[in-house]
This record gives sequence, C-alpha cells and structure tokens, in this order.
Amino acid sequence: MSEKILIIDNGSYKCRVGFSDSTTPLFEFRNLIAKPRKDKKKEAPTVAENTFQIGDEIDIDAMRLLLKTQFERNVVTHPVYQEHIFDYILSRITPEGHDWQPQSILITEPLANPTYCRQTMNELFFECYGVPSMCYGIDSALAWQHNRLPTEENSLIVNFGYHTTHVVPILNGQLQHDRVRRLNLGGYQMISYLYRLLQMKYPAHLNAISWTRMEDIFHNHSSVAVDYLAELRKWDNMDYYNANVKKIQLPYTAPAAPNTLAAEEKLKRRKEMAKRLIEANQKRLREKKGEEFGSDTPTPAPSSSSTSSRNSKYQPPPNVSLETWLEEIKKKHNDIVEKKSSRQKRRQEMVKRHTLASQERMRIISLLASHDKGSDEFGKDDKDWDVYKKISHENESDSDAENEKLMEYEGIMKYHQASMAKDAEPIENTAELYQLHVGVESLRAPELLFQPSMIGMYETGVAELLKFVFDNFSPEDQQTLADNVFITGGCSQLPGLKNRLLKELQEMRPFQSSFSIKESKNASLDAWLGGKDLTNSPQWSSFLTTREDYMEKGTEYFKDYHLSNKYLITPRNVVNNT
Repeated sequence: MSEKILIIDNGSYKCRVGFSDSTTPLFEFRNLIAKPRKDKKKEAPTVAENTFQIGDEIDIDAMRLLLKTQFERNVVTHPVYQEHIFDYILSRITPEGHDWQPQSILITEPLANPTYCRQTMNELFFECYGVPSMCYGIDSALAWQHNRLPTEENSLIVNFGYHTTHVVPILNGQLQHDRVRRLNLGGYQMISYLYRLLQMKYPAHLNAISWTRMEDIFHNHSSVAVDYLAELRKWDNMDYYNANVKKIQLPYTAPAAPNTLAAEEKLKRRKEMAKRLIEANQKRLREKKGEEFGSDTPTPAPSSSSTSSRNSKYQPPPNVSLETWLEEIKKKHNDIVEKKSSRQKRRQEMVKRHTLASQERMRIISLLASHDKGSDEFGKDDKDWDVYKKISHENESDSDAENEKLMEYEGIMKYHQASMAKDAEPIENTAELYQLHVGVESLRAPELLFQPSMIGMYETGVAELLKFVFDNFSPEDQQTLADNVFITGGCSQLPGLKNRLLKELQEMRPFQSSFSIKESKNASLDAWLGGKDLTNSPQWSSFLTTREDYMEKGTEYFKDYHLSNKYLITPRNVVNNT
C-alpha cells in the first residue's frame, strides 16, 4: 500500500506507536498521565502548570498520588485522558512546524470491549482528529497472527496482561467469542502484592520501597515455581537461603565522622564551658569581697597544684592501665545502680497489699503488738534491735554516700567517654542495614496467577480457567487446542511460567495425551508487529471502517473480521403505538 498507516498498540501498561513501513515502533511510553499541582504562591500559573505530563516525563514515585489513566482494568473508560494521550502521540509523529495530516489508524483494544467505550473512541477519531478510516484489532490475536505459521489455523491463546489474563480459543482461524474467559488479575496485582510483602518485611524502609523499584524487582528477579510448596520448603534451609537470596542495595548516607570525634568535640566544649563558669564565679566573689571590705585587691587565682589535685580523680592510680580502671569504675557504677533499683522495687512492693514483703512486715508487727501490751520497754533488749532492722530493712533509703559515689563514677565515665568509644567494638556495616533481601517473595507474587485467593480474590486461577475452557469443547477440539497453546503478554516472560503450565496441562489432560506450549517471540512488541503484518496484507482495505460508515451506520459501528471483536448492534427499545 502507498498510504502509511499509523499503528497504535494502546496497552494498559505501555503504548507503542509506529507506521506500517517501519520495522519497529518509533517510540513507546508508559500509558499514564499526570497534571502537576498549581503553586498557590504564584499569582498566574506558568505554561508548565497548565500542561499534562505524559509517559516517561512523569516521576512516578514523586507523583504517585497525581497519576491518572484512561483505563479501568484494561478498558478505556476515561476518554478525556485518552484524548490527551492521542494529542501527545500526534505531536510526536508530526514534523516540527507542520500540522497533523489525518491518516488511517489501526489501534488495539481488549477482548469484549464494551460498545459504549468503542463508540466514544470512534467519536474521538472521526470527530476530533478527522481520520478517513480506522481499524480495531485484539492485541493477543494480533500477537498470535505475527507468531503463527502460515498453515496454523488453531490455537489456545493465553494472554498475561498488566490488569487481566485472557484465555482465547481460535478454531479454523476464527475466534470463539462465546468461549473466551478472563481472569481479573495481571502484572499490576502481582507488583502490588510484592510491594505490600516487602513493606511488611522492612517497615523501617517504607520510603525506599518505591513502586518503580518494585516493578524492577518483579520483572528482573521474580519467577514462577513449578512446584510452589516444594520451593517453599527449600527456603527453610539457611544454606539454600544464603545461596539464592537477592540482596537489593538501597541508597544510604554514611556518617560524616566517627562517633569518637563527636565525643571529643563535646568533651572540649564542656571543658571550655567549665572554664568560663569558674572565671565568672571568681569575678563575682572578688566584687562581693571588695564591697564588704572596701578594697579592690583581686583574689588570687587557684594554683596549678589545686587544679592538678582536682583533675587527679579523673586519672587511674599508679601502675593501673586506663582501660582496666575504667572497667572497674563501670562495674562499680552498675553495682550501685542495681542496688538502687532493687531498693526501689522493694519499696514499691511494700505499698502493695498482697506482696510477700508487706505481709511479712505486718506479721512481725502483729506479733509485737500481741505480747506485753501493758509494757513500753521495746528497744531496751539487744534482740529488739534485730526486730527493728527486720522491719525497717524494706524501707531502707538511698544513702548520700552512694549518691556521691554514683555521681563521681558518672563524671569519670563522661570524662573518658572518647577513650571508651575508641575501644568499643565496631558496629555493623551501615550498608548492610540498607538492603532488601528478596527471597521467597520472588515466588509468592507470581503465584497469584495460579492462586488468586492469596490476596482474597474469589476468582479461579489460570490452571482452572484453562480446564473450564477445555470443557466447553468436544474431545477432538480439546486435543486440537491443547496441541497449540500460545502464551503472550508482558507477564508471559516470567521465568518458569511455561514449565508450570506444562505441569498443569499434564495434570488436567487425559493420560498419555499430547500437548504443546509455544512462547511469543517478543511478548512486548508482538501485538504491534502483528498490526503491522495486518496493514500490509492484501485484505487490509476490507477491514477498515470508513468515515462514511461512521456517518451512515452510527457511532458504534465498526467492521469486524477474524482478529477483531464481534460487532453486535445495541438493542433499541421499540414503543408500540397501539
């Protein structure tokens, strides 16, 4: 054909755009849109604030709450956002300084696309952009068209998309529309599940566990287990865990200086502050003394001998190393703290009615009260002192000597804080504290395809979905479909998926029956390449819906063919005037 056809693979994850004469798409981008918030401090909005950000222009993690999409699952339900996406596409393919020249378009759509959604798409293309003709194609069917051999007319397509998974049977080159089945689960749900798993595992790194990082981990490190329970048992072995765990390094900032420098700096500042306080106190005393005696004679400063004697308590005794002395000081400090805490605990027990200490004290007092009630000579006998100590022991208070010793030990430990920090054992490598260890999570997220109940979905898994579709055909057609299973879609590239499906087919198919699974050559681009093959086929003109068809047959009309949805006229209510 002489006319270039614009091909748009309008996927819910990525959009790919190119012409029918190009070998690959001209560009692709994330099918997202976002509008930055207005700066309230500015009186007039700038040009950038009035425009939308689209695709790869968006910082997904920073603008997560502002992201919009034209899709609900994989169906276009927001034509306003879709119009902005098309404006972006046409502006990129149009040479700078030129206007958009209307041309025919092929665009992909999901299976069983609602008539209303296609109607709004028709209005958008024919009314807003003035295209002369257009064609709709199912993305999974176009991918199969690109990968099939010329003699192949039958297939069971399993399309693993971003929001949904479809099972599409094709017999004799025709889609069996009434036997197509859909699972409302895809890459988005699996990434969300992985996102929640790692957030619960590492609550200290919630900000670092971003959506884009989870997408990268899912696409590059996740896989489908052939036997899920057997794989889980392997991860119980620590040797297997250490050999297979994926360690994802998160960004971190190392400390600018060791803690020893910070301690030395604090000690230096404390000494300077103490020196200033001493000088201020001496000045105040001199002024006071001068007022009392009328003399301006300055008070002599303390001698160096007194200063050295004051600092001697911070130094170890002769022939004792500083480390050993500090260990003894630390031990004595801990002993006093333990004694004080035990006394505090006993005093608290005495306040309570049912503790053993309070009951024993009341028993002794009652015995004293029951004997010799008429005499008041308690205390004259030496044995009475033992009784008195027994009663008052529980109310023993902290002595001033202990408090002074405790303050002395704390002062010594603070004075030598820098030395103690130098001798401390090195802490764990900081980089290891900023790592995500992805182990069994890399298997749990893809397992949702076969066990949606893991996230509370009531839908059946892919294996049961295949079995349900097989049961809708005769045994001969079942065998034909089982021999031509074709998997496509972005999530079909997960390692181990083909082997898992082979295992599931072996369990559901009759004994010694044959089955085969064929993988898409390029799961991400095959839908667009299949559209390119269709536009270059001899029958292309018969698949086009022209502007005349749109004006004559209604906004919801389109020409259906073997790789498209089936056109069904919307029933009209008939009013009988009788």
